[in-house]
This record gives sequence, C-alpha cells and structure tokens, in this order.
Amino acid sequence: MIFGMNKKYLLISCCLMIALMTGLNAFASENGKLEIYMELSTWKYAKDSRVLVASMTANDDSGEIPVVGVTVTFIVNTDTTDVVLGSLSSDAKGKAKLVLDPAIILPVNEEGYINFIALFEGDDHFEMAEAELAIKDAWIDISFFIEDSVKMIQYEGSIIDVDGTEIPLADDDIYLYVPRMFSLMIIEEGWLEEDGHGSMEFPLDLIGDSTGLITVIARIEEHFDYGNLEASAQIDWAIPWHTEKREGPQRELWTPIAPLWMIITLIIMLAGVWGHYIYAVFQLYKIKKAAKNE
Repeated sequence: MIFGMNKKYLLISCCLMIALMTGLNAFASENGKLEIYMELSTWKYAKDSRVLVASMTANDDSGEIPVVGVTVTFIVNTDTTDVVLGSLSSDAKGKAKLVLDPAIILPVNEEGYINFIALFEGDDHFEMAEAELAIKDAWIDISFFIEDSVKMIQYEGSIIDVDGTEIPLADDDIYLYVPRMFSLMIIEEGWLEEDGHGSMEFPLDLIGDSTGLITVIARIEEHFDYGNLEASAQIDWAIPWHTEKREGPQRELWTPIAPLWMIITLIIMLAGVWGHYIYAVFQLYKIKKAAKNE
C-alpha cells in the first residue's frame, strides 16, 4: 500500500515538473529575447591613455555565445548628471572597446572614484543590459638605469587624488612581462613600496631582436580600486637574436626550431595512428583470405 502511494506521488510530481517546464519554454518563446551578461573593465596605459571594454555574452540552445553587432553606450556618472563618452558596436568577440580622448576630464566623487556605466538598451533579439564600474584614477611607469654596473628595471605608480595631486601608489603587486610568440612571459612579480617605487635586476638570459632590443611590460591587473594598469618601454639590453643563432639556437616554443620533446611526441602520435591503419588493413586482408578459403 505504501509502495503504491509513493508510486502515485512520483507520477504526480513528474507530471507537475513536465507542466512547469512546458510553461517556462512557452514563456521564453513568447518573450523571444535572450538575456545578456555584460562585464565592464578598464585599461589605463601609461599616464593619459584609457580604454573602456564592455564584454557581452548570452546563452542560447548552442550554449554561451558572444553578442555581436549591438550598440553599447559608455557613460560617466556624476552626482548631478550622466555624461555620454561615446557609443560603438560590439565586435566578433562580443566586446565593445572605447578609447577615451586624453583631453577629457573625468569627474570624480567625494571618495575619489570615477563611475563608469556601459549600457545596451536592448533590441528585438536581446534584453537590455547594463554594467557599472567605479575606479580611482591611477597610472604606472617603467624605466631602466644602471647602478654599480648592474642593469636595473625600475617601476613606479601614482594615484590621482580628488584635488588632482599625485600620491604614491603603494603596497601593491606589479607584474613584469616580455612578449613572446603566443603570449606574454612573466619575468618578475614585483612590489610597490611605500614611496610608490620598486626595482629589479634586468634578467641576463632574455633574447631580443637582432639588435638586442626588447620590450618590457609592467602591469597591475584586475585591481578592485584601479582596474588594469599597464606601462611598457624598450631597451637594447637583451641577447641579440643573431648571436644566439650563430652559437646554436635553443629549442624553445617561440623559436623557429621546435623543442625535441615536441618533435618526439609528434612522431610517436603519428606512428600510433599509421600503425592502427596498417593493422586494420592487415586484418581486413586476413578476413578476406579466410573467406576465400572457406
């Protein structure tokens, strides 16, 4: 009796679940618009150049997709009004990037934050979406010097205060990179001291171009107060590429000659694939021969 009641309740629950899902699907079909997930970020390059980036994705039957070709309006919010900075369409990756004019004076609130807003007003396919970001105006710089015959990299950071004065950007992590073929290679995880400065010895094993020129990039990434900050500079202290080539090129991912482990792995994989083909053909030949004998 108890088993029969449990079975009855299970059947009723399944029917209710099917009815609920059918109702939700009917509502979604009636609405006909996809919900957008929007994220707003900012990059500050050196002292004057700033870029706002709105990233948009939506979920459809095929999964998460970028939202392409929709117009995003970028706004800076003040205590009294909203000032439109510009509007542009999202690219193939669902990103809308606005490069701000260095001459624009961005208003700050009493706590020293700049309030940015990215707004998409919606259309026939997507619902309205909005993202906000509050950051303090800051910047970093990178330079080089020689101390006691030792080549050094120096980095520094500053914050623009409410009254426009610069104060040290202190007690924060900073990362140093050099460009490689596919991505950036980190060379140091630095630290900004109380005076907003930091330094490190220039690595002696970095390979540059034919003249030894190399680009060093300093970054503070995804900071809750400053967003993303970046500065870069070039110096001819690296090992010239042609010198390394004459002495015998190293097998690295970013060099023209692939590492030995990669070549060996590829040979093993190809040998395995062709081995399976040969084995399959041989087995087919044996089956055909056995059939003829029978």
